[in-house]
Amino acid sequence: MPSQEELRQIYELTQVLRKPTYGIVSGYHELPYVVLGESFESGYDTMRVRGTIQVSPRFLIRPSHLEPSYAEIFGEENVDVQLLGRIFGFLGFRGRPVECRSDHLEVKHLRQSMDSLVALTRDEFERHEDITTGLIITPDARYYPVSIERFISAVLEDEFGG
Repeated sequence: MPSQEELRQIYELTQVLRKPTYGIVSGYHELPYVVLGESFESGYDTMRVRGTIQVSPRFLIRPSHLEPSYAEIFGEENVDVQLLGRIFGFLGFRGRPVECRSDHLEVKHLRQSMDSLVALTRDEFERHEDITTGLIITPDARYYPVSIERFISAVLEDEFGG
């Protein structure tokens, strides 16, 4: 299990290559993403995570023990059992009035190189005229939720200031 400092380093070293090219409107907002990182499974070069996060203003005040769990945010379908045991938390959202949940999650280990997948993903976005999906490079694929958090935080910073 990584220390707080290691998690912070993952957060800081995450590269957000592409963000949505439109603003967040009040209420729920969908943030689709693709996260790429070096695979931790032998025989594979890259791990790709595709998903969609729903971000909304949070108007409810809840006790900390009633906050959503990893499974409630990211779901349990198509998730490696080992990943379910990892610690998850939104480091960058302390004091921010937002709530996040995930509707879709797909985790795949691929034999293609990171550079190849970045190029293929960007081409896919162009072909589909996709202006909404983020592209993220994680420094440690085992803890990709920290990189997703960095992506969400970057979008919120653009919209609402740091």
